[in-house]
Formats: sequence, structure tokens, C-alpha cells
Amino acid sequence: MKKFLVYSDPFKGNIIPTLGISEKLAQMGHEVHYIGVPDVTDSISKTSFSYTTVFEEYYPRGIKHEAGKINARVITSIINGDFDELMKNHNPSAIIFTAYNPIEAVTFYLRYKIKTGLVYCHFPIGNDFSKNSFTDKVKEWSADMLMKDVNVEAVNILIDFLIQQGFKITSLKDVLSVFDGFYNLMTSSKDFLKEDAVERNNDLYIGPCIPEQDIFDSYYDTSALKKELSEQKEAGKKILYCSLGSWADEIDKEKTQMIISTILQTMQHDLLENYVLYISVGNLYDNYVHYNSDKIAVHRWLPQMAFLKQTEIAILHGGMGGIKESIMNGTPMIVFPLGLDQFENANRVEANGLGAKITAHSLNVETLASKINEIQNNKDIKLNLIKMKTSFEQASQNISHMVSLY
Repeated sequence: MKKFLVYSDPFKGNIIPTLGISEKLAQMGHEVHYIGVPDVTDSISKTSFSYTTVFEEYYPRGIKHEAGKINARVITSIINGDFDELMKNHNPSAIIFTAYNPIEAVTFYLRYKIKTGLVYCHFPIGNDFSKNSFTDKVKEWSADMLMKDVNVEAVNILIDFLIQQGFKITSLKDVLSVFDGFYNLMTSSKDFLKEDAVERNNDLYIGPCIPEQDIFDSYYDTSALKKELSEQKEAGKKILYCSLGSWADEIDKEKTQMIISTILQTMQHDLLENYVLYISVGNLYDNYVHYNSDKIAVHRWLPQMAFLKQTEIAILHGGMGGIKESIMNGTPMIVFPLGLDQFENANRVEANGLGAKITAHSLNVETLASKINEIQNNKDIKLNLIKMKTSFEQASQNISHMVSLY
């Protein structure tokens, strides 16, 4: 048996894949212990895994986390040995960080000399994996963080520690060289990433990493929902599921509202006479609840996995989580990218023949109704989904290889 520590950032789309990895490790007989700020461990407390809450004074519950900002006090805490007791008690073989925390991962490695993995849950804007490996990319992201004025204090603390550890620091390249010894764990199949990424020996594609434990939708009565959906299908109705993500209104509220309004209007089109739409609109619920009818069910949130098992087509924003869940359920997709890595993901869905991409500026009722009808009757998409699911399942077997590396 091996012991693993998992350090996740608080974003839902990153916590979920770490749970998928942790469940696989536990099924193989290994021990997993989580480390995280309160917003992370509050979620982990709903699972079977043990956890330790850290940095509560720096990241109290509900605090907005600023992307790209390095907390100098966190770096100092790691360097000063605040994890010594935890490391002694658990004696882990390795620690797994989400790639959102690369500088914390570097600091932890330097302090404890423990084998380290970085989990990639997203594949963001500006990637050109045909020319760069994932190690190159994490170095690039980290360099951008280290060069920010807001991170000067943390950078100086880290460089001083590197020098104490015997590193010769002549440039930023020397600081980033630590990443050469990390394992990169991609929660995807290489086949899905059409960019034909440069691979190194420390790169592993480990599949969808979708957990069995549903910690975010556990308060829904999914049995009642399944019954409702079954009744709709028995009545000859076809189910459409739509979610533009929990961050949609923050990424681009105007675009999100335009897309939602067009989707709702499209439900009146003759081509969709036998369709019923279930749509999750998050914080915009009050704006759209009046659309509820026998053809439209507007919800604040919906349990996505329960719907993807029943729906004909998923209308999504293009986050990796929803795309992977659709693939593993064999559900064709229509993707409306809003920002972040969603444009690349929408391109990947289309290039792999798993559905369609529609941009906001080209969206209208006629286009969407035609696209839904076209995808519904496209047998090639169904076959492509089966092939991609197989590819993801095969990649999942690399988790065993990951363990052997540690």
C-alpha cells in the first residue's frame, strides 16, 4: 500500500477530477489524505477521504480566490515546516497538486523532497501542445505568475529558499527547472487533445477521472428526477439538457443571457415539437423562471450526471468536466464557448466529431433548431462518442502506471 497526499485548489472543476483519481487509488488499496483550504475540505468532508484543513486564516470560507496570485504567507508557512507533523504522521509516497497551484507545489517539493504530480484539469487559452510539452507550459504559466508585481514578496521568499537549498540562481529559468522532476497527470485522453502534444517521460494521460461520489449534487432527489425523465420519454418526448456552467454570468454575463434567451425561444420551433428542455441557469434564475412551461423546465441548478444518462443532446459551455461526462455517457454535444479554455474544447468536440460548436455571434433560432435536429439524427456522432469513451477508458489504466512511478 502507498500513501498519497492530495492538495486541491477550491474550484469545483478541479476538485472533481482529484476525487476521481483518489477513488481509483483507494480501489487499488492505497491511502489518500486531502490537504486544502476550508472551501476544499468542506467538500471533501462529504466523501470517504480523510483531510486536513490548512491556511484558514488566509483563505476563510467563501473568499474569492484570485487567479495568478501567490500568497507569500502560504509560501512562508510551507518553508517554515508547518507541514512537518502532517508529513511525519502520514509518511506519504507522493503528493498530487492541481496545476492551479504550481508555485505551492514547487515550494512543497523543495521543503520535503517528495515525489510530486501536477493534475491538469483544464487546457487553457494559448496552448500549442504540438510545440510544447506540459512541462514547458507549466513553466510558462508559472513564469507569468512570478513576474507579476503582486507576487514580488512571495518570489523573493522562494528565491531565498532556493539559494539556501543549494540552487544557483542566475535567471528565472533556474527557478523553473524544478518542474522537470514533476509528473504531469492529464485528466483526458490524448486522442481528445487534437494538438498532438509533445510528450515527455513524465507525462501521463489518466482518463476522465469522474468520481462515483457526487458531492456537489447530493442534495437533489435524483430518484424523483429519473422518474420524471422516464415519464417524459414514455410520452414520446426527447430530452434536451442545457448548462452554461456556474461561472457563466461572471465570464460574460451579456453573452450568457443572449445565449439562454435564444435557446428558450428555439424551443417554440416546429422542428422541436417533441422536445423538452431542462436548463440550469445558476444565478440568473430569477430572470428566466417565468419561461417554465410544459416544454421548458428552468432550474437554478441540476444534477448533470443524472441528466446526461437520459438526455438526447447536451448544450454546454465547453468546460472539460461537462465534456468528459458527456463523452462517458455517449451524449452528443452542442457547445457555446464563453471564455477560458472553452473555445479550444469546443474546437476539440467538433474536430473529433462529438457534436457541434456554435459561436454567440452566429447563433439564432433557426441555426440552433436545425443543429439540434441534425445532431439527433447523426449516427456518426454516436459512433465517435463510443470510440472516444473507449480511448478515455484506456487512458484510465495509466493510473496504475502512475502509482508505480511513486
